[in-house]
Amino acid sequence: MRQLFAFIAGLIVAVLIIIMLQMIKEGLYPTPGDLDFNNKDLVLQWMETLPATAFIISAIAHGLAAFSAGFISGLTAGSSRMTVGIMAASVIFILVLVYLFTYYFPTWFVVTDTVVTSVLGFTGVVSGSARIVA
Repeated sequence: MRQLFAFIAGLIVAVLIIIMLQMIKEGLYPTPGDLDFNNKDLVLQWMETLPATAFIISAIAHGLAAFSAGFISGLTAGSSRMTVGIMAASVIFILVLVYLFTYYFPTWFVVTDTVVTSVLGFTGVVSGSARIVA
């Protein structure tokens, strides 16, 4: 039961981090209200007008979310810390991949975001599950 609560706690914190940083990004670079996400050409035109900072904020959000999901889950799970941490970080990683391939992001961002999310997620898992139980 403790592992389930650790898993859920890690995911909740991760989702809150993503929401918070995406709100900051949306405040700095708002999405046009009349943008139709079903029209690939319009979305690509809008993406080309965004500065790299907008994409970097998203990559930071995803990386921190994966790190925190793995760290908190691994830290608070009593036993099987590594397994619980990997599961939580993997859920965030899969959700990020679905997000990246649902919309039309530049290739450099897709590659960068995938690498950042996976590396920071694994780092969080290792850090969170490395504590010594007395």
